Amino acid sequence: MSNVGNFKITEWAKQLYIYRFEIIKVFKMIKRNTKLNMAILSVLALVFMSNRGGSPGGRSGSTTDNGATCSTNGGCHNSSSAPASQDMISTNVPSNGYAPGSSYDITINISDEGTSVWGFEMMAEDKNGLPVGAFSNNSQVNSLNSGLRATHKFASSSSSNAQTWIANWTAPASGTGSVTFYVSAMAANGNGNNRGDRVFIDTISITENTSANIAELENFQINLYPNPATQKIVIAGYENTSSNIKVINSMGETVMSGSFKNALNISELASGTYYLKIIENNRVFIKRFSKI
Repeated sequence: MSNVGNFKITEWAKQLYIYRFEIIKVFKMIKRNTKLNMAILSVLALVFMSNRGGSPGGRSGSTTDNGATCSTNGGCHNSSSAPASQDMISTNVPSNGYAPGSSYDITINISDEGTSVWGFEMMAEDKNGLPVGAFSNNSQVNSLNSGLRATHKFASSSSSNAQTWIANWTAPASGTGSVTFYVSAMAANGNGNNRGDRVFIDTISITENTSANIAELENFQINLYPNPATQKIVIAGYENTSSNIKVINSMGETVMSGSFKNALNISELASGTYYLKIIENNRVFIKRFSKI
């Protein structure tokens, strides 16, 4: 019996030797496909995680975006139904309207039973459909396109059954008129892919407070020069030395602050777009400048 067994083992070994190259090919293919699958999974995970960290832009449902949301016109998510209206937006803008250059809280509150993953994108537009004002970053919200859009942060994308974001928005210059906020919010089912999610939309309009004539006139008369600048920015048309001043970058981060001065040394700032804020009691004036 042992000879018979040895014969069988010898024949099996011969067959292995004959087909050794084919066997090696199979293992190489399995290894290669495993790497490919891992690469695909990594890319999909990256896309998913990046959307958890904020919208890529162009999906606010606004006039500028031609009504596109994250589930329409090639968006990142595939909703089983058309976007549904939900009363989500509220503000702390006074009933008599916004004061040009002042900052306000724009709150988005979405609810959907059973949902635990959320996201949004928001824009503010004037009567001509042009983006106005400036959103800034905070612990819940990121700004996009130099402050013209707002979206969720990863840290604010998870909550059970409902989610709330508070976006900080600085009103535009005098004469802009009524402003409409557009929001597109995503209620994702958390199944690890982009299918079966729900989209909700909402709009709200606010008026400009045209009775604040002094603040509007002062905001209009404040000028920065040279603009663009390389070394120094001079502030003309404003003289209240008891005010405070801030310089904010396009990411919403304060890079300079202190008491008001007529000239600022910006030589150490990186090239880019900045917002100069003059804070006077309950009034805020804001001007944009570029560092080159």
